[in-house]
Amino acid sequence: MSRPAAPPRAAFAPTRRGSLAPTRRALLYAAGAAALLPLAGCGRVALGGPEEYTPPPPGIDDLYRRDLLELLERAIAGTERVAADGDADADPLLSSTVAALSSALPVQRTALLTGAESEKEREAVEDPVPGQTSPPPPEEAPTDLAGLVAALLQLRDLAAAAARQVSGSLARPVVAIAAHTAWAAQRLRGGAGSDGFAPSPTAEELVPTREVPATDPPSIGAESDYHSTIERAQLEEWYAGYLHEVLAARSEDESRQQHLDLSERHRRRAAELGVIAEQDGAPVVARQAVYAIPGGTLDAQTAAQLPTLLARGLLIDHVALVGAAPFERRPLPIAAALQEAERLAPLVDRMEPLPSLEVEQPPPVEE
Repeated sequence: MSRPAAPPRAAFAPTRRGSLAPTRRALLYAAGAAALLPLAGCGRVALGGPEEYTPPPPGIDDLYRRDLLELLERAIAGTERVAADGDADADPLLSSTVAALSSALPVQRTALLTGAESEKEREAVEDPVPGQTSPPPPEEAPTDLAGLVAALLQLRDLAAAAARQVSGSLARPVVAIAAHTAWAAQRLRGGAGSDGFAPSPTAEELVPTREVPATDPPSIGAESDYHSTIERAQLEEWYAGYLHEVLAARSEDESRQQHLDLSERHRRRAAELGVIAEQDGAPVVARQAVYAIPGGTLDAQTAAQLPTLLARGLLIDHVALVGAAPFERRPLPIAAALQEAERLAPLVDRMEPLPSLEVEQPPPVEE
């Protein structure tokens, strides 16, 4: 089964969280500012330079990014507490998911930092202030497994809403965070109880929820990227629909019906994507009567692996499509990415922190 080309590499720099140490430049700036303080009582002084720069108000990308970072901080603190308390240790599924969150959430947080923010945090690690202590946990940080799941649901829904409105370059990592969070919340659901567990938003529910500042509107990518990703998504949806039908023919009882339902879901998505592609002048992929079976024959081992392989592939396809699609075309792939992530919940013990994006680890800090 073919996969889309490797996505652009995203270079992130995970670091420890902590208060920020002042740099030499910052200290020099502070000293210079102090020297000018005696002039403050003399009114405005023109020194011949340009007027002080006033940054524009934050755009929709920054507004969502700020709120997502706050929720990520809360989820990180909650995960640390659950891991320390050992609430999930008795259940291998829960403990493996908490461990996955412990490593994934900091990577996701770093992915949302600006370059300047990442540099400041790196400087704080390399040159900490003597006696520096870790900051206190964020307010309303979860204290147990149920609270952690509630925080994850908030993060999932906000990330999905953000992916609907932010720039394409931000929409891809944001929907990847939403998908990973949907996977984790689904796996933790049994241990936290079903009360208050809301399903992932549907395509119809993914409507703009925030006003976009006119001073800094979001942007989208090249039309060629959109056309290639929607073509790939159609092809893989048709292919998944066919293979689940084949798996249904080999199964019995509940398993057979589950494969039939999945086959219908994938074919419905493929048809909907085809309508969108035709309207937007993108390639339309027609359904074929027969598709090649992986390896030529479907033995028991391949048949057991196919559901996982198909869900993983479709998750990557739809995350990529969200990043390339115009704003009004994103609801379907956002909802599909969340559905495929939840489909993977009982199938895999670990998921990449940012599905479809590679993360470059920073160079080690020299001591």
